[in-house]
Amino acid sequence: MMPATRSSANKATPSGARASRLAAFTQLDPIAQSREIRLGLEPNIIGLVASEVLNTSVQSLLASLRIPSSTVTRKLAAGDRLSSGESDRVSRVILIHAHAADVFESGELAAKWMQTPHAELGGESPISMLDTQAGYDEVQRILQRIEFGVGV
Repeated sequence: MMPATRSSANKATPSGARASRLAAFTQLDPIAQSREIRLGLEPNIIGLVASEVLNTSVQSLLASLRIPSSTVTRKLAAGDRLSSGESDRVSRVILIHAHAADVFESGELAAKWMQTPHAELGGESPISMLDTQAGYDEVQRILQRIEFGVGV
């Protein structure tokens, strides 16, 4: 997710190249990630995360993150970036998925886990908790407990 121009948002970008942009974001140090979030991610990242990371619909992802689809549609049409708040929510999905993929040793299993209701989240799915920092922290805590073999 290096600072991007409108040309980098080209939909003709091969799938692997787009996915590598997501991987590049996860490899940034937290300071660089914060800069990218403050700058605002490109709105087309939502479609990429929905289809290539979570294997879900854009509408489902937007509903989980509580981002109005009309906002994303407007920003796509105008060539505007997501706000820092919207970017932060999307980045949480990217980062949690990367962590879960490491824990479960599968991106597909990570995506399924993220969309499955969890008892420790009051029956909510991990992805539905990522719209707030408190929810993100709790999902991270659960993943760390799974990772280190502590009962959840």
